[in-house]
Amino acid sequence: MSLELSMLLWLITKHIIADYYLQFSWMFKYKAIYGHPGGLAHAGLHGIFTFIVFGAFVNPFVAFNLAMLDSVLHYHIDFAKSNVWKAKQLTPSDQLYWIVHGTDQFLHFLTYFLLIHIAIPWHV
Repeated sequence: MSLELSMLLWLITKHIIADYYLQFSWMFKYKAIYGHPGGLAHAGLHGIFTFIVFGAFVNPFVAFNLAMLDSVLHYHIDFAKSNVWKAKQLTPSDQLYWIVHGTDQFLHFLTYFLLIHIAIPWHV
């Protein structure tokens, strides 16, 4: 398996763990409130896992910076999604809810392509 595919596989794995298995209601409920501890904790968890993933491929300084970038982007993508849901009063029974959710997931995966693009020259 290529280096890029290995990185992507691990990032997708960490994504499902952090975004679904370890996202609790106290994280999810208040993502539409900028700076709320729940949204920050959720994005921070993504950053921790991203640091672990990239720690296997690049030096710790680069891994830390990639993790910080992932956390910041993840936070703001989720904040925007949550505010669209809130403003339009969307629920899982609305088609637009799922369009917004799918767009959110797509943006997270685009983030992973960006992180991998940045990481490749730093591979050890």
